[in-house]
Amino acid sequence: MSDQRSLLPGLVGDADHLSLSRLVGESGWRVDAGQAGTLFELFTEDGVLDIGKPYRGRDAIRAWGQELDRNNPYPGIRHLASNMRFVATGVDTDGRDTAEGLTVLTVYLDDAHGRPISTPWLVGEDHDKFVRTDTGWRFTHRAWVQLFSRDPA
Repeated sequence: MSDQRSLLPGLVGDADHLSLSRLVGESGWRVDAGQAGTLFELFTEDGVLDIGKPYRGRDAIRAWGQELDRNNPYPGIRHLASNMRFVATGVDTDGRDTAEGLTVLTVYLDDAHGRPISTPWLVGEDHDKFVRTDTGWRFTHRAWVQLFSRDPA
């Protein structure tokens, strides 16, 4: 792992925590900004995005994101990531650092009349697996687990 160690056993060091937090934040921003078609760039070639249906590989993730951008089924969507926790898990078979993370995601959506409201639409967790590549940390697996929801009407 990074040369900066965490003061808490098992957790990644400060520099890796910052890098992983940026990766998680960037993924939410891309979806919110109508750039979900670029989300695949944050994954390894064989990465998986599981949002109730698994999308395996960068091509499948790209296609899902492009479809989301085209159709805009979630008007006004905004992701708020919090309570991020990242654990160092070792190295993969290629000798690259690995980590796992958990992020609480609060998702906001416009109401049925197109008005932004402050009541969350969904609250859940992203369960992530990461690997450090030559270009920085990337997702190898990202799974959404819904905890709470509201009626969008």
